[in-house]
Amino acid sequence: MVAKTVDRRGRLTLGKEFANRLVIVKELAAGTVQVTLAQAVPDREAWLHENPEAIAAVLKGLEQAKAGELVKGPDIGKLASDDDEGR
Repeated sequence: MVAKTVDRRGRLTLGKEFANRLVIVKELAAGTVQVTLAQAVPDREAWLHENPEAIAAVLKGLEQAKAGELVKGPDIGKLASDDDEGR
């Protein structure tokens, strides 16, 4: 436990280990605050974190890839040549 002084502008320094980190400051009761390290999720990615089925599918895919359970992808060269023949 460390005692710190809040300056006249209401600022409190936490130390270098918190430098450039996002924190959430929550007032629990009068005179008691909680500081929690946090990470922000960009709006364009929030849907994934809000969709349990989607995040489960991504996590399953990552585990499968880590275990070497891969499938052969499409033959990009063949797809490109097939597209050229159709023109």
